[in-house]
Amino acid sequence: MRHDRLDRYVTFRNIDTEGMTRAVMARVLAHVALGDSPFWPYFETQRALAHSRGLDDLRVLHNFLPTLKELLEDLDDPETLALLEELETQCM
Repeated sequence: MRHDRLDRYVTFRNIDTEGMTRAVMARVLAHVALGDSPFWPYFETQRALAHSRGLDDLRVLHNFLPTLKELLEDLDDPETLALLEELETQCM
């Protein structure tokens, strides 16, 4: 097996999981700041709770993946949706 290829089932080597997570979360937090969904206050509370338990933003995004996908579609944000789906495919 070549180790320079992406293979998330073996290793996260060559995948910038943290950078991808930060990029997606920054875009999600832009929506949170706009308050364009009643879901966002709940999301913020759950994110803070997850962080207090030692969980990272990748886990937070994973926990709310279906809801976030639906919201991003409803908010007509294909760029963030594409980044989230890439993060899902490569890192979750």
